[in-house]
Amino acid sequence: MSKRIKSRRYKKDQPVKDKTLTGLILTFLLFGILVIYNSTTIYSQDTFGGAYRFVFLQIGWVSIGLICYFIISKIDYHKVVKVTLPLMLFVLVCLLLLALTSIFATCGSDKILFAPCINGAHRWLYLNPPPLMELPLIGVLGFQPGELTKLAVIIYLAVILDKNIKRKSSIFGVFMITVGIVSGLILLQPNMSTAALLMLIGIVMYFMTNQSLKPLYFLLPVLTIVGVAFIIFSGYRKERLDTFINIGGEELGYHMKQILISLGTGGTFGVGFGQSKQKFQYLPEVASDSIFAIIGEEFGFVGTTIFVLAFSFFIYKGFQIAKNSPDMFGRLLAAGVTTWMAVQFFVNVAAMIRLIPLTGIPLPLVSYGGSATVFSLIGLGLLSSVSNNS
Repeated sequence: MSKRIKSRRYKKDQPVKDKTLTGLILTFLLFGILVIYNSTTIYSQDTFGGAYRFVFLQIGWVSIGLICYFIISKIDYHKVVKVTLPLMLFVLVCLLLLALTSIFATCGSDKILFAPCINGAHRWLYLNPPPLMELPLIGVLGFQPGELTKLAVIIYLAVILDKNIKRKSSIFGVFMITVGIVSGLILLQPNMSTAALLMLIGIVMYFMTNQSLKPLYFLLPVLTIVGVAFIIFSGYRKERLDTFINIGGEELGYHMKQILISLGTGGTFGVGFGQSKQKFQYLPEVASDSIFAIIGEEFGFVGTTIFVLAFSFFIYKGFQIAKNSPDMFGRLLAAGVTTWMAVQFFVNVAAMIRLIPLTGIPLPLVSYGGSATVFSLIGLGLLSSVSNNS
């Protein structure tokens, strides 16, 4: 009798794992696959000769990312400390290579096959660029170090800030050196949006440490001035700002007009799933940066509102996990990953509805992209691990 009671008590005292986070992630991933399938068939057929290339690749990236997610979610998040330094060093080497490539390109030498210039920037590293042999089904395999950098910086900051807090040492200098070096290397690609995102993630993580906020009062005005200077003295960034103000310019102005047409056509309830007209190669970056415009066209104001509310709840859930974390390390990890998802979501949607200038930030878990999908799911696996161990 006593053994039965003891067994029942043991089961009752086991921590109940919250499956809400995983359910939301799976829902957004499935929704993204459906929208990518719906929006890329025409473009994929004309470009690659197959209507389903994009959706098959996305299913592959999602599968890899989910395997990583479920494995990491079942591991104690404290074990990630062991890979922190190697991961950060690898990221710095990749970023340095891209920065040097960008510098040499401005001097008239742009013949590095493994880091080609795409849309005016060096943001990709390719493992088998032409004329090397393509991989079966995948073709040319590459990744964006900037996406891995977001994950690496979150882990590194969580480890180093936690250690300095335990030692009762100053943490602001460590925070600034880490984020400053990484953001500087990314700016050289050039990639201002990712650099700004990393700075915001770092600031939120510093805020979550409950340390003095006085250094931030001096830092924020300086960052604002630097940001404005980078926009004013950069031709394409200034063009983006001009386009935002008066929808001028040819390429960027056309992109913004097509987005507004897409959202306006959707009206209240949308034109219906699969009925988008803008996907017929009118809307640039239809499966990545502009996918929210397709969602707005097909599901209308009501559908996009439901989507925004669902993602907002997902973000709320992430910060709740950070709040309930049993230690500072878990709190910083959860806050960093959640901020990563939250800022990218806000920037993408805000750019689509013309609250801010257009940027190259994808919609988390929904937009097409291998690097963004896999590394985001690895980060969310850490978030789930913090939740499971709270």
